[in-house]
Amino acid sequence: MEQAQLFKRLLAITEDEFTSFLDFDDNITKALMKLDLAARTRHIIDAVQLEDMWQQLDEESQAFNLLIAMRLSPKTLWGCMESDVELNCLEWRLVLPKYADIPVQSKPRCTAEYLAMMKQLEVVDIERYDVEKTCAYLDQVYDFTIHQQEVRWPFTWSTNFMSAQSTDSNWATKKTGPLGPIDQSPN
Repeated sequence: MEQAQLFKRLLAITEDEFTSFLDFDDNITKALMKLDLAARTRHIIDAVQLEDMWQQLDEESQAFNLLIAMRLSPKTLWGCMESDVELNCLEWRLVLPKYADIPVQSKPRCTAEYLAMMKQLEVVDIERYDVEKTCAYLDQVYDFTIHQQEVRWPFTWSTNFMSAQSTDSNWATKKTGPLGPIDQSPN
């Protein structure tokens, strides 16, 4: 199984839990303050535990990025007790552009638009994990049904995001999503 399948699952979990925690149509500053407080207190959002949030200089672009580190929550890890998969150290990071560094003409209008500007999802020490076993475990403990049925950009559930895109009649055909749907086939 490809590493992309693990990235798709972790991104789907992140999106779902952020959707329940943040109001995507809300002010970006308010959402970032909420995420910062949650990360400092290692807040648990159902399947995910926020671990940390910080800024880091990207040496290549010489711009700062905002990183949000997450792990699986104790509730999600409970199923590992009877599994041969060790996931208590599985950590992934959402990498976003620093909001203050985004040019005025490109500034997002709501939290969903900001999260959709995600640069990448990083999995820390991915080589330590058997991707196939990790994906199989995540499939057991998390419902990915909605993510298997559609292809769309992450974090695009927002009313503001969808209404802004609806002004471009070709938007749906141009945007097919960065990763595609989650594949649960064995190979």
